Amino acid sequence: MQDKAATAELEKSVANLKTELDAADKKRTELQGNLDEANSDNEVLRNELGAAQSQLKEKEAQAQELTTELEKTKKETYAQLAAAKEASQRQFETITNEATKKLSDSEKRVADLTEQLKSVSAEKYALQSKLSENQSEFEAVSNELAKAKEATQEASAKATELENTANAAKDAEAERTQIQSALDQANKEIERLQSELEQQKMTPPVSVAPSQEEASPPPGQ
Repeated sequence: MQDKAATAELEKSVANLKTELDAADKKRTELQGNLDEANSDNEVLRNELGAAQSQLKEKEAQAQELTTELEKTKKETYAQLAAAKEASQRQFETITNEATKKLSDSEKRVADLTEQLKSVSAEKYALQSKLSENQSEFEAVSNELAKAKEATQEASAKATELENTANAAKDAEAERTQIQSALDQANKEIERLQSELEQQKMTPPVSVAPSQEEASPPPGQ
């Protein structure tokens, strides 16, 4: 009975461990889905960051082009001023005003592009921050997945060990059953022999009649 109880308990433990193993597999699948989703988000953010960087490069190129244009405009303005000085003070003032206006417009454009450049830089920083956050989440999910895999492996090993123990207990139970069967047969044989012995004791012995020579008295008597 104790062996049967132990076998039942082991089988119950194996069933519980298999249930835990299924739960661990389910959790691992869920974490894997979260990991794939995080990877997809990271890919989208990388694409957005790449686009922002490309846009930033375009804005920088435009700013450089405007700076070059501004320098060219300044050179042209100074040349015009020199020529205007030689012509007349009035013409000089007129050219100066025009050049100043152009310079103001160019500086305004440069200022606008600078603000756009700052905005793009801020967007780039925000995207980089979001990418760092997603990377942290990715690492956290990876750690949870590693722990789930480790728990699954431990549960599988424990289930295998309990199954081996249960099989050994079943083998011992089968051997005990064979021994009990042989013992029962031996007891039956002993009971049969005892019954035969009792019957022999209860049966009276068979009397043997004396022979003729033993019945006749000797001569002279």
